[in-house]
Amino acid sequence: MKISKIVLSIITILFAVLGLTKVLSFDITNPIMFTSLATLLLLRSVEYKNNRDRSGFVLTCLTAVFVYFVVIYKVFIG
Repeated sequence: MKISKIVLSIITILFAVLGLTKVLSFDITNPIMFTSLATLLLLRSVEYKNNRDRSGFVLTCLTAVFVYFVVIYKVFIG
């Protein structure tokens, strides 16, 4: 799980930099960046679940679901 967290963090940072420096269009990089960020939050919530930290698990799960909804709204509706 540690390797997947590192890879998702690198993807998030890479696409944020590519979007901010206008190498790629921000309309392309934004959903990719947010999707990898939400997946990273889900991995973190699994760690909270394993450590039996209920409040951390609920908060990170809700945050990840909210970010996924934002991505779906932005890509398909907006």
